Amino acid sequence: MGNGGIVLEMRKYLLLSSIIILIIYYISTFLISFTLLAKSVVNNDPVSLGKYINVKSLRNNFFEDIYEFSSNLINAIDKNIRIKSESIELTGKLTPTFLEKLFFKMSNNISRDFSNPETMLYFYFNSNEIEAYLNKTFTHFGDYNFQKYLLEKQSENVEKVEKNEGEKEVENNKEEVKEEVKEEEEEEESSISKLIQRIKSTDYFFLTSPIHFKIDVKHQDIPFILILKFNGYIWEVQKITIPYKELIDPKNISLSN
Repeated sequence: MGNGGIVLEMRKYLLLSSIIILIIYYISTFLISFTLLAKSVVNNDPVSLGKYINVKSLRNNFFEDIYEFSSNLINAIDKNIRIKSESIELTGKLTPTFLEKLFFKMSNNISRDFSNPETMLYFYFNSNEIEAYLNKTFTHFGDYNFQKYLLEKQSENVEKVEKNEGEKEVENNKEEVKEEVKEEEEEEESSISKLIQRIKSTDYFFLTSPIHFKIDVKHQDIPFILILKFNGYIWEVQKITIPYKELIDPKNISLSN
């Protein structure tokens, strides 16, 4: 074999080695990113989660999905409005044009909240509250956000505590015993086992393009779809699809107060 043949073989070897290294790098970046992403969710760590979120893309995608969903509600919701206070009472009917502007504003606020790591983690662990949050956003004509929702929740919890104070005092001793047992059980459950549970909740994932991964996850009986995008060194959450149609009944949306 002459020098030309040796050079050709070396080039083939280098090309094959480069392809193998790229494949290993490609797969390992996804596995590492997905594992660390799941770990940040398990540990309820918004700072770590934020490293694996493309906030701008996620917010834009949330806005498009929410605005499309809310726009389809125009013909389904009750457009009659009634605002009553101690000194005045107003009644009327909202026009489609006004509703479009209203939904645009609401979509902006919701997408801003949903693309925030802290809000994402809250609603991940309390997915049953997504509907209440969205309904309140509609009721307040878009002048609403996650911080206001939390303040209302805190007020509601304080009222419940004051109302049930007597009953809770009687049950305090029993609850303390239960809490001690619960804490011991939680200590035995390692972060690794929690991480495995999160991974098991993933129905399936597959490539939709060379730089996009689609992941189907079912949590608290609610199916979510995550789209991860490869940015060259890590995979970031670019889109989260929420089944709004399953969570929100147009009949429960009231524009009156």
